[in-house]
Amino acid sequence: MSSVRALVGLVFLEIYRKKDFYVALILMAVILVYASQIEVYNFENIVRYVREIGLMLIYLFSIFLAVPLAARQLAAERDQRTLAVLLAKPVTRGQFIVGKSLGAFLASLSAFLIFYSVFILVTLAKGKMGSPVNLIQAGYLFSLSLLVVTAMASALSYFLTSPAAMTLAFVFYFLMSLFGARFDRFAEESVGLARPLGKAVYYLLPHFEFFDLRQRVIHDWDPVSWGLIAIITAYAVLYTALFLFSGWLKFRRQPL
Repeated sequence: MSSVRALVGLVFLEIYRKKDFYVALILMAVILVYASQIEVYNFENIVRYVREIGLMLIYLFSIFLAVPLAARQLAAERDQRTLAVLLAKPVTRGQFIVGKSLGAFLASLSAFLIFYSVFILVTLAKGKMGSPVNLIQAGYLFSLSLLVVTAMASALSYFLTSPAAMTLAFVFYFLMSLFGARFDRFAEESVGLARPLGKAVYYLLPHFEFFDLRQRVIHDWDPVSWGLIAIITAYAVLYTALFLFSGWLKFRRQPL
């Protein structure tokens, strides 16, 4: 466990050594403050407007930080010629995979929580925060999506180059976030090879739309049941384990 903790710590610090996080934080804060100053006749509309813009920026910036961080870990160790040194110590390949992926998740999670705190403060400044339960559930489920997407990007990096893994992870994430709920219907209406391919995508890729509760926060709808939250948690853990296991199956056969 000490080896995994050490790897997690190295990856965690990496996100704060680069300018990307600080640029995203400043940009998001400026846009949110500007949006909150726009005068709209209906007060409810401006609150929803700020929530929608804020949550969209938070989710996008968090994903744009998480995927590259997870996808470049293996390539970075190889480029710096430190991979063999790491694995020569009492660090197994499985520990390397778990440590790097977990580090990328915790680093991106910490960035997300900072973004989320800024969003809540700006929303409070407008005089209406909305349901605290919705905020907690939305934040928790998006944290699970970060867990899955970092595991996916990390696993892909053991099969592909870092840029290719990054690109494919982004494609899978946005494809399933935007069209996941409708993919089954698209597959049913397709002909030829597109039909089984569509079905395979629908059933094999993680449905990131399951983790998106933005509309409930924006419109202040009723929270979802905690039983459903528990099911989605198990779903996220399952996909995370499958991605990391697939990465380990590939990495254990690779030469250093």
